[in-house]
Amino acid sequence: MKVRELMRTSVARVLPAATVGEVLSRMEGSGVTSLPVEDAEGFLFGVARRADLSRAIAEGTAASSAAVGDGLSSHLATATPEMDVARVAEMMRDRGVDDIMVVEGRSLVGALSLAEAGKVGPAEADHRQPAGQGCGRLS
Repeated sequence: MKVRELMRTSVARVLPAATVGEVLSRMEGSGVTSLPVEDAEGFLFGVARRADLSRAIAEGTAASSAAVGDGLSSHLATATPEMDVARVAEMMRDRGVDDIMVVEGRSLVGALSLAEAGKVGPAEADHRQPAGQGCGRLS
């Protein structure tokens, strides 16, 4: 089964200039644990994760003034719509993330949670796709 078949295409986004506090409030209001961060051109810049933002605040980051884009990792795991769901779920478990952003080029086209991907059994997986395709650092 391909990521395209399970991914959510309606995904809330934030800009890098949004404050840590604003992003945490938006997450709480939406019931999500992460939000994609897009640059001014609409390209995926990074992912703000609740655990990372909460840790930053505990370490002294000012939630009301620190921009969320300042603390994002430059290493971003992504998936493409054509990737095998079982392979993407394995990648998420290996990296310890609950969800992954789905991109075409640098443009965000959806998101897939580990819970959604975990619904696919091994018998449904398409094992013909080369490992690592579509994941890695965005430049």
